[in-house]
This record gives sequence, C-alpha cells and structure tokens, in this order.
Amino acid sequence: MPRGRFAFVVPRYGVDSAGGAEVLARGVAERLAASGAEVAVLTTCARDHATWRNYYRPGRETIGGVDVRRFPVDEPRRDEEFASLQGRISRGIPLSREEEERWMAGSVHSAPLYDFIAAARDRYDAFLFIPYLFGTTCRGMRVAPEKSLLVPCLHDEAYARLSLFREMFQAARGIVCNSPPEMELAVRLYGLDPARCAVGGMGFEPRERYRPERFRRRYGIKGPFLLYAGRRETGKNTPLLIEYFSIFRRYNRADLRLLLLGTGEVAVPADARAWIADLGYVAEERKHDAYAACLALCQPSLNESLSIVLMEAWLAGAPGLVHGDCLVTASHCLRSNGGLLFRDYPGFEECLLALLGREGLRGALAAGGRRYVEREYSWEAAMERWGRALARFGLGEP
Repeated sequence: MPRGRFAFVVPRYGVDSAGGAEVLARGVAERLAASGAEVAVLTTCARDHATWRNYYRPGRETIGGVDVRRFPVDEPRRDEEFASLQGRISRGIPLSREEEERWMAGSVHSAPLYDFIAAARDRYDAFLFIPYLFGTTCRGMRVAPEKSLLVPCLHDEAYARLSLFREMFQAARGIVCNSPPEMELAVRLYGLDPARCAVGGMGFEPRERYRPERFRRRYGIKGPFLLYAGRRETGKNTPLLIEYFSIFRRYNRADLRLLLLGTGEVAVPADARAWIADLGYVAEERKHDAYAACLALCQPSLNESLSIVLMEAWLAGAPGLVHGDCLVTASHCLRSNGGLLFRDYPGFEECLLALLGREGLRGALAAGGRRYVEREYSWEAAMERWGRALARFGLGEP
C-alpha cells in the first residue's frame, strides 16, 4: 500500500448510526493508517444528518488509530427558497447555475474546515472527499482540486444531474467508485475519461458466530420472515416494499412476515400490522443474527453504490432479493448468483414463492453470495484495489 499522506473529508465521522459513506471512510482510513500511511480525517461537529447541528466539541481526537479533526458547522441557510429549489430538483425541473448554488448553500458547510484545507494543502498528497452530495465535498473540493480525489457514492438520481456536480466530477484529480456499475454511471453522466476513474470500495469480514435462534427467541418469531435493514425512507424504496408485501399477504396463504430494522419513520397500514413488524434500530450483533435467521434480505433501493447490508447478509448465510432496476445490486446478484431480482409486483411475488417453495434455493443463493463477498469484497481485495487506484493517480509513495 502507498505510504503517502492522506486526508479524508467527510460530513460526519465515528457515529454508530452513520450511513454507508461514513462506514466506508472509516474502514479505508484505518487500514491505510495501519499500512504505514499518514492519515487524517477532517469532519464536522455534526452527528445528525437531518439537522446538521453541532453536537461534538471542535478539536482533535484519535479514533481507530486515525487523527480526527472536527470543525464547527456553519449556520445552515434553509428557508422557503431552499425548500422550493429542493422540490424542483426532486421533480426534475432544471435550475439555473445561480439557483444551484443557492440550493447548495443549504447543505452542510464549515468555513473553518475549508480554511484548514487551504492552510494544509501542501501537507497532504491528497484529500479524499466522501460522498458527492454534500456541501463539505462540493465547496471543499474547490479549495485544492488538483489534490482532490472524489469518492462519490453516486446514485442515479435527480441531484446527480445538477451542473455544479458535473463541474465537480470533471475538476477532481481522480474518481474512486465503490463498484464497476457506479463507475460506469459516473462516466456516462459526466463525460469522464475512464482513465481518471477507478474502483476501490470497502471490505467485509464474517462474524465469529451468528445466532439466528437467539434472534427468534427474543422477538418470538417461529416461521419464515423477509428482512429489510437500513434507513426506512422513500429514497430507499421502503414504502414500495411495504406495499408489495401487503399485497402478497393479502392474496397468498403463505405464512411469511416482513421485519424492518433501522432508522426512520415507517408507515405500516393498519390491516398489515399482523404481518409487518418494525423493530427499529437494533445493535449490530442482533442485526447480524437477523440476517442469519431470515428467508432473504430484501434490498429494494434503486439508489446504491455498493449496498453494505447485502454484503453482510451474504456473509451471514442469507440470499438477496433486490430491485432489478438498481444497476449496482442487480449486478452483484447476477455476478454472484446470490440473489433474485424483481421489477414489479408480479416479479416480487414470484421470487417469494420460489424462495418458500423450492428446496435448497435459499442455501444455494446464499452460498453464491458469500463466495462473491470473500472473493471481491474482502478487505484484502478492497485495499489492493485502493492501492492500484492511488498509484493510478500518482499519489503516495510506492
């Protein structure tokens, strides 16, 4: 691995309930530091991605062997105009360049963080900005673009089509994606030279032990269940999953439940509460036990650049059930033979009936997924890709 000097710039860091981008940043930063590189993390004092209020004290601390520097968040500029611009973006209505900047002003920003990047630009070989969507990336990359690597965690969504993001991707020294489909999306959206892009990603390790029966005993679950784990929100397609599963139970006599784990509000119809249970946010150990106990993990999201929960479920011995219109998760399932795909309700129903009725299908799919993670997304494989990516951009000492 390169023995360079790297600073990761991420909106929040070291939070147990943080999103996939923060988990990725921490995993790669700690392993680069362990390999002998000088690694810092530049982040804000925020903990909650909904409000971005300052929570932690500004200053320095060491987390997992990495020097973490926290900077206070600027007062957010969120008003009626911001809400209006946000709504127009979501509906695919074009904004002027000036309007895009006014919308971006409502994201998370930290002037002291940007000042530090400017002052320390000669100290580091590269600043790695994760993920693409937030102000700390958009404004922070403008300070030293020649030293900026973008780790976008890119989704095929309306925000990705703003001109300010096209400029940001094109100005970066290099782009490091989580998966080949994400890289292909970036090249297509922004007209990038593929030579300026690479795949890094993160790694996963199986737990020493999974206890599916312990999970079942705790929640009194005896029969088969479909599992969802992650943020419960429209962007992750959880309302669609609840709708499809409600229809399935209404028209099929199969004894199957849906369990939901994670954060966010869940609207379960009153007539479906006998079949759908919201367990909320649970400890990591309990989540992995749930993977091992479930019939399958359903990942209905269209907005994924990797999908941590899918990889974790495969290692725990569960197959995947994913939306066929998500290029990333569909690619994972097809390459691994580790899961089934649906694009509409009839397809969803067919997948569930196959998992329930075909003996040996669940185990065969889960085994394919596990082999895929061990081959493509072990930490050893991921860090080898990171080493090649950094060398491609001429960063660090070999």
